[in-house]
Amino acid sequence: MLENSTKNGMVCYNKIMDDTRILELTGKIEETLGKENSAMISDTLGEILTGNTENMKALAERDAKIKSLQDRNEKLVAANGALLQKIPMERAVDRSEEKKEAPKKINLKDAFDKNGRFLH
Repeated sequence: MLENSTKNGMVCYNKIMDDTRILELTGKIEETLGKENSAMISDTLGEILTGNTENMKALAERDAKIKSLQDRNEKLVAANGALLQKIPMERAVDRSEEKKEAPKKINLKDAFDKNGRFLH
């Protein structure tokens, strides 16, 4: 049997059934079925136990990978936050206002004063 618990958002699988408990259960099967019948299913039980062990290893490796990725993500978030603090905040300039101000036409009255001198 597996018991699962949650730590930091990760599901952790704890092995409740140890080797002595497995030996007790297989002994109980042997007592119930007899030696001949229990020998028939012992290979199947061995495959199940081997598969269970491999699954437990795979789950442990996956949990370790998830933990390392979460740690890496936290470090990247902290680094990005530090970089964002270094960037000065400027007032957002509306680009449409800049475009409206740019095409200002100059007429001849504005370019020369009353004596005919060039102003600009």
